[in-house]
Amino acid sequence: MTPSVGIDPALMTQLINGMKRASHTLPDVGRQVEQTLTTLGVPLWGPGHLSSIGRQMNDRIPSLQGRLDLILATPDRRSGTGGGVLWADESGWLSKSPAEGMASATALAAEIRTKITSHSLDAQTVAELERHKNDPFFAVAFLTMIPPRELTSLISRAYSADLPPSSRPLLYDTAIQDRFLTMLSTLLGTASHGVGRTRLAADYADRLIEDIDHPQTAYAVKRLLQDGDFDHAFLLALVRKLHDEDLAHPPDLTLPRDPWTLPGPRDVSPGDLSPLGIALIALAHHPAVAQDFFTDPARRPLAYLMRDHPWLGGADAELGWAIQAATTEFRDHDLPPGGSRGYKSALIASWALHFWSAPKTQTNLPTTRPHLAAILTQYISDVHRSTQLFGKEVPGVMANLDPDKDLSGREPYGARFNADETKRAMTWLFEDDDAFRTVSAAHGLYAARMLDELAAKISAEVERDFTAWRESHPAATWKQLDKMRQDILEEHMVRSGGAEFAAAVGDLGMTTWVIADAANISSIEKAKADDVRTRTFKQLTEQVVGLVPTPPGKFVGLVVDTAESLVFDKVTPSHEEQARQDADTALGAAKHMFTDLTASVMMRHGLFGEVSAQTHPYYYEDFSPGATGHFLTDKGIRPWAEMSADQRSAYEEWLSLNTTGRVFNQPDDALALSFKEAEKHYVGRTS
Repeated sequence: MTPSVGIDPALMTQLINGMKRASHTLPDVGRQVEQTLTTLGVPLWGPGHLSSIGRQMNDRIPSLQGRLDLILATPDRRSGTGGGVLWADESGWLSKSPAEGMASATALAAEIRTKITSHSLDAQTVAELERHKNDPFFAVAFLTMIPPRELTSLISRAYSADLPPSSRPLLYDTAIQDRFLTMLSTLLGTASHGVGRTRLAADYADRLIEDIDHPQTAYAVKRLLQDGDFDHAFLLALVRKLHDEDLAHPPDLTLPRDPWTLPGPRDVSPGDLSPLGIALIALAHHPAVAQDFFTDPARRPLAYLMRDHPWLGGADAELGWAIQAATTEFRDHDLPPGGSRGYKSALIASWALHFWSAPKTQTNLPTTRPHLAAILTQYISDVHRSTQLFGKEVPGVMANLDPDKDLSGREPYGARFNADETKRAMTWLFEDDDAFRTVSAAHGLYAARMLDELAAKISAEVERDFTAWRESHPAATWKQLDKMRQDILEEHMVRSGGAEFAAAVGDLGMTTWVIADAANISSIEKAKADDVRTRTFKQLTEQVVGLVPTPPGKFVGLVVDTAESLVFDKVTPSHEEQARQDADTALGAAKHMFTDLTASVMMRHGLFGEVSAQTHPYYYEDFSPGATGHFLTDKGIRPWAEMSADQRSAYEEWLSLNTTGRVFNQPDDALALSFKEAEKHYVGRTS
């Protein structure tokens, strides 16, 4: 059974303070009692009990304080069912006091020194170190016993840096060393948080990065920062120092690397060992620290990192990962804006896209496309908004109370993107086919949600007006009620609903053109028949109906991954043989996409009326269950790619009926106009 301890911090603090007072008071009281009894001639046998009790109290105070500090420092502590009791797993607290931690650390530090010096580090020694990975008293003591300069030296010797390159281990021989480094990083993270008054020395970070320009030291510090869970202030201060060191001594990739100084296994590259290069993985693991570093007003490091800092060994991907974490981990709309994590996320995203749009950055960060794609999926509503504005937006945050008024609910803070920069960044981004798939799926999901919410709004308006009419006509028959509901529905769709759908499709069409043109497939007929992006776009237009619109606040992360799977992992072998008319251009394919999407959301929200209405497919036997042309499922209209030839023919026939046109207007004109406006603005401006 896992050992647990429960403490009420307020009561424990009162107890400790009371025991401190009593431990000093009881001996005095004891002496007074002894003096009084002696004066009265009463004999005393043995030492005074009150003095003994006072000493015992005083001896127990550090242990009680240690327990309190430990439970407050435990990240996974949990509240009890009543009162202020906190419960936590005690199994990792091998040291109950600083003294216990120091004793264990002294012994293990000596053993590690001996074994590393003799190149005999073994799994048992590393396992003993691992037992203390969550022990703050041990961690602080251990890293005090082995100061930073000695620690980095031991790490180098663990990989036999004191031997000729030919005698150093290969990668597959370094399992014990790698585990040892992971444990040291974990211990440093534990020690950085401290416990109570037991903490690392104030200058520890400064001493850790002494000689950071030496490859062995840089590699050691990089590994020390790679796995630990660090205190925010500790890591932020350390990264800022590394930034300043990097600026003072910019890396020069033209200099040859001396094999005698290369750290780590001899058959793999140690990666980028510039001062900032060694911090990137730690920043990716600590998004809040990355945010505060990237938005440092005194340093403004993002421009230097993305445009000017040369990266070695794929470190640009690690930078992309850190930027992605800083922009997507926290999405909120908290107040005040300047102190909100979500606000900082949007601010960094805005500036990052600004830099990514420049050829210099694209050349400097060639492997960061997946990270930019992930960011754009999280900010797809801002991509959509930027394509409508045509203005020269400067990087910043969309801090309105309602950043996206096309969607219900309150969306997180948005990023202000410049339209031309967005197009340039996407043109570079979509050279990666997977990135194009990701952003396309996000756009399809956003379009599905917008049109679905619009259909829900119109449906609610129809229901409101019908309810009012029914209440004012209590004697109406069922036939009269059905007729009036249908009349109200058709009036809404002709008067305002159809216009709203056309306006929404026109706006979404603008973004569709930008995405298609950035992928160089605005004219599909000119693209290669086997072009991956061409097939991706056509799959999107044929499967978008299958996307389930997401509720407010859920349009992030895994939702886009699911949408991508739904759109691109379902391809029917016959879909190319049964291609739709005009589907050989982006405009033609987009017309079909938004025709299907509009019809789908209208069907989902009952805007084609009851099954007895002439506007509903089931009014006709050819489209009803049992017929070969039955194109509905219990979830609505089938995606085009999943329809048989008979179902496709029946579906297109139904859309073209005059009766269907009483509630449904083809979005062709709105899309054609939006494509024309987009082409007029963007062509020749963003190349």
